[in-house]
Amino acid sequence: MLKPIFKTNKELLSIGLIALLLNILLFLGVSKEGLGLSIDSVNYLSAAKSLVEGKGLILFDGNILVNAVPLYSFLLAPAYLFGINPLHFAQLLQFFFFNLNGLFVYLILRKLLINQNWILAFWLLAVGQYFAYVQVYVWALSEMGFMALLSAYIYLLLYKPQNKLASATLLALLCLQRYIIWLMLPGLLFYWFKQKRKLPELLWQLLPALLTTAFWLYRNYSLLGSPTGDHSLWLKFGLNPLFTNLQNVATGIFALNPLYAGIAFYLFSLAILAVNLKRLPEKAKYFCALLFYMGLSLVLLLLGQANLQMSQLPRYLSVFYVLVFLGPLLYLDQLKWQNGFKKLVLVFLLGLSFFMLIKKGLEWRQTGLGTLSTLAFRIDIENSALHKNANLPVLSNFPDVVWLKTGNTCGYTKYSAEDYDAFAKRNVAGLYKVIWFKDSTREMLMDEDFLNNNADFTPMYDGHWHKIGTLKIGSAY
Repeated sequence: MLKPIFKTNKELLSIGLIALLLNILLFLGVSKEGLGLSIDSVNYLSAAKSLVEGKGLILFDGNILVNAVPLYSFLLAPAYLFGINPLHFAQLLQFFFFNLNGLFVYLILRKLLINQNWILAFWLLAVGQYFAYVQVYVWALSEMGFMALLSAYIYLLLYKPQNKLASATLLALLCLQRYIIWLMLPGLLFYWFKQKRKLPELLWQLLPALLTTAFWLYRNYSLLGSPTGDHSLWLKFGLNPLFTNLQNVATGIFALNPLYAGIAFYLFSLAILAVNLKRLPEKAKYFCALLFYMGLSLVLLLLGQANLQMSQLPRYLSVFYVLVFLGPLLYLDQLKWQNGFKKLVLVFLLGLSFFMLIKKGLEWRQTGLGTLSTLAFRIDIENSALHKNANLPVLSNFPDVVWLKTGNTCGYTKYSAEDYDAFAKRNVAGLYKVIWFKDSTREMLMDEDFLNNNADFTPMYDGHWHKIGTLKIGSAY
């Protein structure tokens, strides 16, 4: 099976050794506590568990999965079906998608590079990229799978055009993996327009994606009255937010704010892709054009969102980090430098990349990723207070951690920006158990004073990591 992909045993051995090195670097980052977890991670995990239990795609807080598409939860479901540790299974999926993405990036480079002698160095730089490592590789999220599917889709679209069914299927899977593919779609359509593709061919390519997406959106609308939950992008996009966010990005980059490093890297790579359209051979121009149009569409539609948080922008762009970085690498490949100088540049870039990856991996090895997994890893909420009134519904400032530790549905305590009436409205009147974690991560989001100054809160346990009590909500109490 591998012989048609790799031309010689030497090539296969070289790829295998570098892939092993990249996997070791990835393992270094997750070796202390496993993959990093966020609220979204627990959303995917809890939806997968609920699906296997026959309850549908229900989240840890009792809400229905609608703000994300379901493919990643479907992929996690076998862990619950066969009694496998879901976090270990998620890590196995992560390594699979990491290597699948690496394979298709290598195949793309093999098609594009002028000097094939440099392919292993360029491949190592592309896949072993710091920003992708920090934003994608170490997280139990849908981004890694999306990145692998996107690389496979780009490869099939450009270099295996006869496999129309396979590429159309991959586009449908991308639509089920992350909503963000729709922000790239205008760029893809523009590329097809420039290629003067015929309408029947376009419809054939889009039909599976349109059908699967229509089914998912109809399901959401029929259950909740909203097709995409909080992601109603057409209601949030505007020119004023676009210009404001562009100004914020420019200010952050020129101020050398570390938050904007990944954004600056993305925009720089996108600019080089545009330059490549004039400089590279014909076979590379098609690739650069497709990536430039899709990448530009993605960033402009993101920056046009009125409620965009700049801290989230690097994550949104991260699914394109590896592919967009091929632009600068292809530019470097075609430069008419002497081999000795080009070697020196590559050695410097590789050395810098490895230094950053190893430094970050060792830091995470020492301290953990500083995510929900770290909190859940360090805290044992098993105590006598937890088991008292076991039949009571539970609220917490970290309901995702409660679900991770107990597997029980848990709602949110009062938000800081929420008044009591709104809090009481989203919870049925009655007696609740509250588990409050003494962690500062959400101190601005969740309202601890509401508990401290509330006569209806009765403490049961107060420990180093958390406190437990009961809370009466509503007039019935």
